[in-house]
Amino acid sequence: MKLKFFRCLLTLLIFCLIAPPISSNNSIKIITDKDYPPFTYIDEKGNLVGISVEFWKIWSEKTGIKIELIPEEWSKAQNILFEGKVDAIDTIFKTPEREKYLIFSKPIFKVTSSIYYHKSIPKINYPKDVTPFIVGAKRGDALIEIFLLQNPQVNFKFYSNYSDIILSAKKDEIKVFIMDDPPAFYYLTKYDLIYEFFKGPVIYTNYLYVASLKNKAHIVSVINEGLSKIPQEDMDRLLEKYSFKEEVPSILPKIVLYIVIIGLSILIIVLSYNRILSIRVREATKELKRVHDKLREQIDKFEFFIRNVSYISSIDLKDYDFVKRVLQIIVKILGKDTYGVFFYRHMDSLRILAMNGYDNNLEGLLISKEESNNILNIQNITLVREPSFLKDINMKEMLLYPLKWQEKIYGYLACVIPKESIYSFDEKDVEILEKFGNIISAFYGIRVHISEREVYLSKMVTLLIKTLEYYDKYTQGHSERVAKYAVKVAEKLALSPERIKKIYWASLLHDIGKIYSPQSILNKNGRLTQEEFEIVKIHPIKSEEILKQVDEFRDLAEIVRYHHERWDGLGYPDGLSSYEIPLESRIIATSDAFDAMTSERPYKRAMTFEEAILEIEKNKGKQFDPQIAEIMIEVIKEEMIEENY
Repeated sequence: MKLKFFRCLLTLLIFCLIAPPISSNNSIKIITDKDYPPFTYIDEKGNLVGISVEFWKIWSEKTGIKIELIPEEWSKAQNILFEGKVDAIDTIFKTPEREKYLIFSKPIFKVTSSIYYHKSIPKINYPKDVTPFIVGAKRGDALIEIFLLQNPQVNFKFYSNYSDIILSAKKDEIKVFIMDDPPAFYYLTKYDLIYEFFKGPVIYTNYLYVASLKNKAHIVSVINEGLSKIPQEDMDRLLEKYSFKEEVPSILPKIVLYIVIIGLSILIIVLSYNRILSIRVREATKELKRVHDKLREQIDKFEFFIRNVSYISSIDLKDYDFVKRVLQIIVKILGKDTYGVFFYRHMDSLRILAMNGYDNNLEGLLISKEESNNILNIQNITLVREPSFLKDINMKEMLLYPLKWQEKIYGYLACVIPKESIYSFDEKDVEILEKFGNIISAFYGIRVHISEREVYLSKMVTLLIKTLEYYDKYTQGHSERVAKYAVKVAEKLALSPERIKKIYWASLLHDIGKIYSPQSILNKNGRLTQEEFEIVKIHPIKSEEILKQVDEFRDLAEIVRYHHERWDGLGYPDGLSSYEIPLESRIIATSDAFDAMTSERPYKRAMTFEEAILEIEKNKGKQFDPQIAEIMIEVIKEEMIEENY
C-alpha cells in the first residue's frame, strides 16, 4: 500500500516538472465516472448522459471554453489523471488524503452516502451493525476509506461498478451495501428493488467537486470562474430534470382516448343529474379519510409501542434509560400535548428521576418533604386537577400512576397536561395508563429480581475467591486481574454484553478447583516436581465440578474446564486444539498466562510488560490463539500507556 502511494507521488512530482501550462482558451479534458447515475452514465445508445454532462454544456456556453468529457471506470480514472492524460477529474469527493496531491474546485452538488440493507435482516442503526454481513462496495470509492474509520471490522466484497452491486443484491448474494444515495436510488428503482432494500443511516455527507493536480491550479481557477456565471436556478432545473420519475406515455392510443372521452361524457351526465348524491359521496369520502387517518395514527402508535417495549425489556438497560423510554412511550400513546415525569421513591421523600417535554435540568430535583407527602399519599391511579404541589412546574392536570412490585411502591409515573393546552384527560386515558402501568410494573419486577440475583452471585463469587486466596497465597488478586484483561479482550472482539459477563464470572472462578490441591504444593517455595504438577493439573476439572453444583454457574463450568488447553493441542486436561477450545476459554487462557508471567514467584522473577509481549508473540499460534494474542498485546500496550509504564 505504501509502495503504491510513493509511486503515485513520484509520478506526480515528475509530471509537475514536465507538464506544460494550459491556457484557459484551450479545451479542457475532464475524466469522469462512467457509472455514476444520475450525474454520469451510459444510456442504451452508448452515449454519456446525465446531470454533469448537461452542466458542462452550460459551463461551456457561459465561458466559451470547450470541455471534452472522457468516461472511464472510477478505479482507473485517478491513475489516468496522475499520468497527465487529462486536465481534471469530475464527480470526486474531497478527502484529507486526496488533498495531499489534488486541488479542488468550489463544491458543485451535495451528495449523501448511506448503508442499504435487505428487509429480511434486522434493522441497521449504526455502522457496527453490519459486522456479521458481507458489505458490497464499488472498488476505488472514497466511501470505503470513510466507512472503515467507523467500523474497522467490516468485511467488503468489491465490484467494478454500481450496477453489479445491485445485480448481486438482486441475486441474494449480498444483503448489505454502501453507496452514494443518487446512484443507489437510481439502480434500486431500475432493477425493481426499491421496496426490497431499506435505506439505513447516512455514513457521510459531502459534495461533488472537480479536481486537478496541484501543478494545474489555474485549471481549477478557470472552472471556479465559470461556476460563478451559472445561476442557481439552472442547477436546480438540472437536478429536477434527472430526479427519477416513472415514464408516462405522452400520447395515448386513439382507442384509449375515445374510451376516456366517452367515459368523461357519461360521468358529466351522471353528475349533472345526481348532484345531491355527489355531495353525499364527498362527505362520505371525507369521513372515510378521517377514519383512515385515525386508524393510521393508532397503527403508528401500536408499532411505536411494540418497538420500544422490546427495547425496555433489555436487562442491560440502566434505570435512567429504562425510565426515560417508558416516559416517551406513554407520552406518544396518550398524545394531547402530554408531558411525562417519573418520581423515584426513597423512604419518605421523592426525587425526579426523568422527564419528557420539560427542561432536563429539573431531572434529579429532590422534592421537599411537604410536597412529597401530597404524592406519597396516592396509592392508586389518580387524576389530579390543578396540582398544588410542584408550583414551579407547568401543570394544568396530572394523571398519576403508582408503580408497584410485591405491594411496594417504588415510584410514580405521571402524565401531565400543561396549562396552555386545550386538552384534558378522560376515562380512556385513565384506562390506557393503568394497563400500561401494569406492564411497566411487571418489567420493573423482573429488573429487581435480576438485580438481586446479580448481587447474590457477586457475593457468592467474592466469598469463593477469598476462600481460595486464603488457601493459596499466590492467587491473591490474580483472579481479578485475569478478569480485567479478559473483559478488555472480549470488548475489542465486540462480543455481546451477556457473553462478556460470562467471561468475567468465569475468569474470577477459573482456579476455584485448586482448593482440592494440597496447600503444601500450592504454597511451595520452589518449582513443582512432575508428580506435584500432575496433581495441580486436575484443578480445571475440579473447578468444573464445583460450578456445576450451582445452577447459576452451570454455563461457566465448561469455560473454566478448558482454560489450560493450548492452540497446538498440547494443553490439559483434554488436549483440545484451535477452534475446538471455546472462545471464552481461549481468552481466559491468554489473560491467565500474561498475569502469571508478570507476577513474582519464589522460583522466578516477574517479567516486565515488554518481556511478556515478546513471550506472547513467540507463542502465538502455539500456546495461544493468534488473533487473541494480537488483541492481548494491544491491551497490554494500552495498559502500559495508562500506567506510564
